[in-house]
Amino acid sequence: MKKRFSFRRRVFDNKTENRQYSNSTVIEDLNFYNRLVNRFLVGCILVSFGILLAESGGSWDITNHLLNKPETFFSPPHVILYSGIGLSLVGATIMFLYWRSASIYISTRKKEKNLELDLSIKLVISGVSMLLLAGPLDFFWHSAFGLDGLLSPPHLTLTIGMLAGSIGALIGITSSYFVILNNCINQEKRQDNNIGKFKNNEKIPFSLYTTLTIIGILPIWMSSSGLIYMFSLPFSDTEYYNFNLEPTTAATIATLTFPFLISFILVSLLRLVIEICNKKRKFGAISLTGSIFMIITIVTMIIPNKSLLSTIPFYVLNIIPIIIADIFLSKLPLKRVYIYTSGGILGSSFFMLYYPMITHIYNEVVTNQPLWPSLTAPIYFDMIFQLYPLLAVPAIGVGILGAIVSSRLINRKN
Repeated sequence: MKKRFSFRRRVFDNKTENRQYSNSTVIEDLNFYNRLVNRFLVGCILVSFGILLAESGGSWDITNHLLNKPETFFSPPHVILYSGIGLSLVGATIMFLYWRSASIYISTRKKEKNLELDLSIKLVISGVSMLLLAGPLDFFWHSAFGLDGLLSPPHLTLTIGMLAGSIGALIGITSSYFVILNNCINQEKRQDNNIGKFKNNEKIPFSLYTTLTIIGILPIWMSSSGLIYMFSLPFSDTEYYNFNLEPTTAATIATLTFPFLISFILVSLLRLVIEICNKKRKFGAISLTGSIFMIITIVTMIIPNKSLLSTIPFYVLNIIPIIIADIFLSKLPLKRVYIYTSGGILGSSFFMLYYPMITHIYNEVVTNQPLWPSLTAPIYFDMIFQLYPLLAVPAIGVGILGAIVSSRLINRKN
């Protein structure tokens, strides 16, 4: 307890000793506040990385269920899932403690009281609370109904919690990095240094912020995909209830939401980076994010199913449209025609990027035959020739819409 309240005593001691703050005191305060923001940033990163781990474990767990592998509480997918939730809890705790310390700091210096929680902290605390609630809720659901489907109240609570927490963490990463960057500039102004010198040396800030934004945006992409899967995959018909949507409705949801999501996420990534880093663009951020998403899919969905191993080279080809979109957005003039073209290219890749799970969605509409793990690849490649030509045009249109929404949303925010 003594250490916990040391900051409060330090602030009040400084307040009583010096009513007027010198320039050196202000710089010292900036440094101290930067340390607080750095802790907050660490908390945001832990939340994002924890949710990404949890999503990866959940994806692997779904694959194991499809393969009818024996399940135990301490199976590898469960260990990854629970570790991710635990890491998110640690990150949320750090973020809350930052808010408490920052509240004391601001209320003491600026005479402001009853400071509200930031939106990022509200979302993270709400999301992590839902993650913790999903565990006992899932236990009671299993006790009452036995095996549960993908779309069940506990799983829905878990997925929504992941989405809320990951959005809050990304907001926190963006805002805290902006504060740190601003404070560095202000500190140089106070020290009468050449501010142009800081602005020209952008290699480290750009690389750091790009990396942090990728860490923050990936769990949003994963959790959003998981939410779409819940309403489109036919995995929710159990002994006591059937939450499966009508096949055509489920396929329509997938067709309209997956292309939008890919375009929205990857265009937003670039827009977030260039808004902070003085409009500076570099090739690679979009390609790296898409590559990580693909690696997670390969590790958690394709490799566990030995019959799909031969299709890995095909799946790796999905990097081509992602690289093309990256070139359009990072190398060509940032005009609407190139942004929207990139969105269309990204949207058109949805049928390949969400392989192999997407096979189960459209199989209900096209063939409606039993889909065993060994039949996933043959059925999918038949669909490419029969179904994908019909889906390509709406997918491109929805991808363009995702790019439009992303650009307008971020422009309005800034």
